[in-house]
Amino acid sequence: MNHVSPPLRRSLFLLIFALTVASDSAAQGLDSRIVFASNRDGDWDIYSMDVNGENLLQLTNHRTSDEYPAWSPDGKRIAFNSNRGLSPDLYVMDSDGKNAIRLTRDGRSKSRPSWSPDGARIAYSSFRLEVGNSEIYVMDADGNNETNLTNHRWNDNKPSWSPDGNKMAFESSRTGLFNDPRHIFVMNADGTERRNLTDDTHLRFNSAPSWSPDGRKIAFSSRFNIAGDDLFVITADGKELEQLTDGPGTSRLPVYSPDGRKIAFVSGRREDSNIYLMDANGTNAVKLTKRAPGTGNTSPSWLPGALAVNPKGKLPISWGMVKWTGNPR
Repeated sequence: MNHVSPPLRRSLFLLIFALTVASDSAAQGLDSRIVFASNRDGDWDIYSMDVNGENLLQLTNHRTSDEYPAWSPDGKRIAFNSNRGLSPDLYVMDSDGKNAIRLTRDGRSKSRPSWSPDGARIAYSSFRLEVGNSEIYVMDADGNNETNLTNHRWNDNKPSWSPDGNKMAFESSRTGLFNDPRHIFVMNADGTERRNLTDDTHLRFNSAPSWSPDGRKIAFSSRFNIAGDDLFVITADGKELEQLTDGPGTSRLPVYSPDGRKIAFVSGRREDSNIYLMDANGTNAVKLTKRAPGTGNTSPSWLPGALAVNPKGKLPISWGMVKWTGNPR
């Protein structure tokens, strides 16, 4: 670059620097937000916040419970379950909390919505009184074409779609009585070929699986001693297990950031039920929410990042602009 004038050379340097900073910010998910449920105002409503806990927004304000929010893949909608129709049904609203639409109306309890990666379908848990247990169902994003995927006499809950849309992880008590033990299963998205991932581990009460964005790992919580739940991660083939947290208190409901570098989770560290953020290897945990006495925060869900890691692990370039004030000669 010896033939380039100093002002132009400086402008090129600033451009490269801006691109580097933008890509690094995207890699850390700093452009994202987290939606969650909180009863800080007396009943459960849906809120959103920046990933550093700032800019809190209340999205719902209803006298009944609104819980378990899940951001759609395009970031435009949020699915959640609510008792506002006198029974726990699934709803969807715009990402700013407006235009809530009721998707299910059969009066059967439904919770834990999970969007397919293409946004076309929603999986969820549903308890049916006539069969006496909870199953995993899937329906179109408009509430039509409901299908039972698990159809088992014991409880299946908390579905989580793989990033490529081909598989689904869930928790199940089908290996024992009275929900103990409870294991993490993976099945095809049509409900076939179910496989127990945690059966060969020392863990017994496993819950709330969450896929990493590259599809290689599944984070979950496990209650393996009297101290409470901790967070673990297992490879999608079930061969490698790693413990991420070891107290203090209970840690549960993990969910990966869009780039896979962070995990948001719920913890009772020194207090009950706050949203925390940590590196994906379990280090550098920080608290994002503040809890008033008698209230809690739970069920985090990330706004999908347009600049996050795609399933093949490639980070797109984020193009930026800098103002050039030099006078090339």
